[in-house]
Amino acid sequence: MVFLFCLGASVGSFLNVVVYRVPAGLSIVRPGSHCFSCQAPIRWYDNIPILAWFYLRGRCRNCGAKFSIRYALVELFTAILFVMVYKGYFYLGLREPMPAFTHWGWLIYAGHMALICVLLTATLIDAEHWIIPLSVSYTAAIIGLGLSAVWPYCLGEHTQNYWRIIPYAGPKMAAAALGGGLGLLSGLILLKLGLIKRSFAEVEALEKECEQKGVEMPEMKVPIRREMLREAMFLTPSVVLGVLFIKILTGENSVGQWWNSVIIQQKWCAGLLGSLFGFMIGGGVVWATRILGSVAFGKEAMGLGDVHLMAAVGSVLGWVSPTVAFFVAPFFGLGWALLSLVIHRRREIPYGPWLSLATVAVMILFEPIMDYLEVFFIPPVIP
Repeated sequence: MVFLFCLGASVGSFLNVVVYRVPAGLSIVRPGSHCFSCQAPIRWYDNIPILAWFYLRGRCRNCGAKFSIRYALVELFTAILFVMVYKGYFYLGLREPMPAFTHWGWLIYAGHMALICVLLTATLIDAEHWIIPLSVSYTAAIIGLGLSAVWPYCLGEHTQNYWRIIPYAGPKMAAAALGGGLGLLSGLILLKLGLIKRSFAEVEALEKECEQKGVEMPEMKVPIRREMLREAMFLTPSVVLGVLFIKILTGENSVGQWWNSVIIQQKWCAGLLGSLFGFMIGGGVVWATRILGSVAFGKEAMGLGDVHLMAAVGSVLGWVSPTVAFFVAPFFGLGWALLSLVIHRRREIPYGPWLSLATVAVMILFEPIMDYLEVFFIPPVIP
């Protein structure tokens, strides 16, 4: 746990770099850590997580410029998260069937912690800039897709319980994921060919033009329902092909038998397609809410950044966790609203932080949540 605390603090130091540089369009690799006031490189012993900030009293050694205490707090918070999740998973047994840390459990833990770090990064950026960079969400998605092909080999032979800890697909879910994934690819090709248009394309073009000219962007009335229709058209191939592939690959015929044997025997395939299904459901739940809410109220209901963030969650955790987290998140938002009324603070917070907080809560409390849902939705048998 001491090692994980130090590792978490170091990762938190890197997250500070990402949070500052990515929204500004800067490289996270070059230049190295330096003072943004005098541009002097920060020496390695002045860059020790948590301790260096307090030793230097939050100031640059060269010019005395102040460094925000947020840097030390993010490092400390990340370090605590690394230890808490480890203790919860491997000491308190909060997640089952989690293997021992030294028997490949560390690989599942590493993937989950990578997701938590992405969620923390997205929260800090979204709270300050009201955006969630696609590069942040796609990092978690790629990690989830890659590790999901390996994770099934860490959990033994009880495949029926895999979904409780990693993305894992049965034959029907795998067929839907394959068809839906090809549908998403088809939508991207149609966008590239110009056969369907990106939503808010005119707004983005005007923003870029005004930015190049250095003038303020004029107010522009956007027909929201038309833009939502464009997004629905982009998603249509994914839905159609997903349903079609279920019909083709899971029928009572030789093709269905072949597909069933592939998913059962090839664990990497079941894991990878389970991750892809989680990616589509995690993003799809939010995207459907965005489209329906925007059509109903005539204004943009949710941002696409939230869609990509929850898609990334699904790729790492499977389809259940992001779906539950989406319905838990409003309660965190409501808690903040009530607190704001009590303390008379009116600062608005974007929705991304509540989605992130709800996701971490579901990750930690997954077993009791599932136990409750099973009792709630599956009534007992009355003799």
